[in-house]
Amino acid sequence: MNTQFEQQVEALLGDRLKRGEPLAAHSHYGVGGPASYFVLAKTAEEVTSLVQLAKDENVPWVVIGGGTNILVSDKGFNGLVIKMGNRSIRINHETGEVVADAGLLSSSLARQTGEAGLTGFEWGIGLPGTIGGAVRGNAGCFGGETKDKLVSVDILNTETGEVQTIAKEDLVMGYRHSKIKDVPWIVLRATFLFEPREVDLNREAINEVLRCRMDSQPKNVKCAGCAFKNVDFVADEDIAKLKDRVHDIPEAFLTNKRIPAGWLVDRLGLKGTRVGGAAISELHGNFITSDGTATADQLMQLIALVKSKVRDAYGIQLHEEVQFIGFDT
Repeated sequence: MNTQFEQQVEALLGDRLKRGEPLAAHSHYGVGGPASYFVLAKTAEEVTSLVQLAKDENVPWVVIGGGTNILVSDKGFNGLVIKMGNRSIRINHETGEVVADAGLLSSSLARQTGEAGLTGFEWGIGLPGTIGGAVRGNAGCFGGETKDKLVSVDILNTETGEVQTIAKEDLVMGYRHSKIKDVPWIVLRATFLFEPREVDLNREAINEVLRCRMDSQPKNVKCAGCAFKNVDFVADEDIAKLKDRVHDIPEAFLTNKRIPAGWLVDRLGLKGTRVGGAAISELHGNFITSDGTATADQLMQLIALVKSKVRDAYGIQLHEEVQFIGFDT
């Protein structure tokens, strides 16, 4: 423990600094050991101050949002975990501009903009995480992506300590990726621009997404969302190589040059495969679930098994959507 660091954080936040906080309570998988230090940051200014204090005292730190798409080690995290708790939203009904804090749930943005008579994020009702995570990974589902209506992002540059506004065009946003993943930035808030539409139509669109989600995603289990990114093919020769191995690829996949990871898993007959309390969903091959008894180690073993099977069968290296926390500390 770092007594000086503790004293500095307590001077800033009082008794809000938690020691030994179980990270399982902050992960959709429901696994993960304790964090040495844990803070729910309520403002962007608190995030900035906490990161600077951690850097000054050489305390390892990590930022989390809603707990989706993370897998925390059974050992926990030896350092400071900052959970984004800034959740305000500002809606300009006249212009359609919406500024959402990084800790706001994506589903909340979908509902609040829909009820405000603004369209463009109804699909986001299907996202379980926060706006910060959605921007960082250009999250998407049911035909929409975060970048579609994004204008700019306010970020903390953790190297310089500066808060900067970055235009969408400079974020290099692609499939489940943005520049933010490659540089030392933390998303603080995001600005979107939506179009006006009748509230009743927005509600219908939201309800349709919810129906589709109920039909296609596992229920009554713990799950952190899609385990793997779908597979993009840039070069035609790469697609040709895959067609030599797999002869029943749907034409739509070939046209889009994107093979769903769940389809590859399903084709190998891996649905239902278990390692302890971890399992590949019977409903969707790209969902790895916990029955409530799984450990992080069991989930990691199952992820590794899927990657190995797909690589051996198709020569494809799957890449995880989940972020691993505490496995190297």
